[in-house]
Amino acid sequence: MSLMKKISLVDRFDAAWSQIEKREGQTLKQLKLIATVSSVGASTRIEGSKMSDEEVRVLIENLKISKLEERDEQEVAGYFKTLDTISESYRDIEISEVNIKNLHKILMSYSEKDEWHRGNYKQLSNSIEADHPNGTKQIIFRTTEPGIATEEIMRKLIEWYHTDKDTIPIVRAALFVYEFLSIHPFQDGNGRLSRLLGTLLLLREGYSWIQFVSFEHEIENRKPEYYEVLMQTQRMRPNENVDEWVGFFMRCLLHIQDQLMKKLETKASTTNQLAPREKNILTFIENHPGSKSSEIAEKLNIPLSTVKKMLTSMTENKLVLKYGIGAGTNYLVEKVSPLKTDIMFKLTNSERKKEFLLTNPSSFIEVKKIILIPLFKWVVPDEWSAKLINQGLYIKITGYTNQGGSFSHLYNLSAFNDSMYFHPKFTLHNPINIPNSVSEYAVKLNEYPLRIDVELFGSVSVFEFDVSFVYDKV
Repeated sequence: MSLMKKISLVDRFDAAWSQIEKREGQTLKQLKLIATVSSVGASTRIEGSKMSDEEVRVLIENLKISKLEERDEQEVAGYFKTLDTISESYRDIEISEVNIKNLHKILMSYSEKDEWHRGNYKQLSNSIEADHPNGTKQIIFRTTEPGIATEEIMRKLIEWYHTDKDTIPIVRAALFVYEFLSIHPFQDGNGRLSRLLGTLLLLREGYSWIQFVSFEHEIENRKPEYYEVLMQTQRMRPNENVDEWVGFFMRCLLHIQDQLMKKLETKASTTNQLAPREKNILTFIENHPGSKSSEIAEKLNIPLSTVKKMLTSMTENKLVLKYGIGAGTNYLVEKVSPLKTDIMFKLTNSERKKEFLLTNPSSFIEVKKIILIPLFKWVVPDEWSAKLINQGLYIKITGYTNQGGSFSHLYNLSAFNDSMYFHPKFTLHNPINIPNSVSEYAVKLNEYPLRIDVELFGSVSVFEFDVSFVYDKV
């Protein structure tokens, strides 16, 4: 009954959407641009990319002239190209093996190292494994074997999708995504393609509002829950109960529906009192955060003096935020961001740095827990402690202002540890608040946005610990 209630709420919203779409035409065009950037950034970050939404936006805008050498950039470009293809042509993209393979080919099209497998089913096993401290591996979930087994089960999945007339369409879409992830039919890119297929299926079933919000961003925010539900369900395969997965899928849809309506309501209340030129300026800044007055004047073909006058008024009325001084003055639309709790990132020997962007004074990152994962053989916990101290591991948090200034602080990881008995998880009694715990002075308004680097250092060349951080973020 609980699941049916969620499905009913999703469909009730969908029934009212046609009228909303007619009323909010211009606003929806703007939301689609924002949602596209958010979706591309979120879905690639779920798989390990480190690019922020702002970096994604810049790359997309300059895609035709960019030389894509970094793996993250190649994945972002491929995801954008595939999402754009789906958005423009979803009515013509039938759910078939040929079209799914073609979408995979587009997704991997910017990476030369993926040329050998793009657009083709996997040739090697790609089961999901966990590495243990003693060097052994454990299969968490065994995906479908490559070769004939994958080909046969994919044919059956497509056939089921087209012949099952009893399952509610939105549930059929959720189950298709689950089965696709369980099969893992391609050598790489299955997670990204599963989310793209989710969007395609929903669009083809008539849920057109999905293109104006980011389903991918919702999954990124629920990443621990996303993996937990998938793993717990798949471990019982082939006799699993998929109710938990379908329930998760519906909860995500309900939440982004609510977000979409709040965005439309906020947009209406904000812009109703604005003149047409002011509305255009506000929209431009929303889509191009950090814009300068000269750039706005040029792009919108409005006299610079008029733009400056309007920006002054809009700043006084707190519609936009002004950062920097002189030639460096730029503008952002103030956004009230939800508090995201219990997010996690990891620093390893091969990936020692994580970057964040704090856009305004309301933004912060607060590290609550630090988890160490030993990569060596051990017998008693004391060995962990000794290894940690001998390797001299510490983290350095550095903030860079848009005025060229910086601040930093070092945290010795062994200081969090009890020297008598090592415990792998430290719950910090005094969470590390970034930037307040790191900077010795109160960061000024015109110094935002801040770039924050969290980097792992040590006295040895190879670290034998992975370090995970659990944090809240606004």
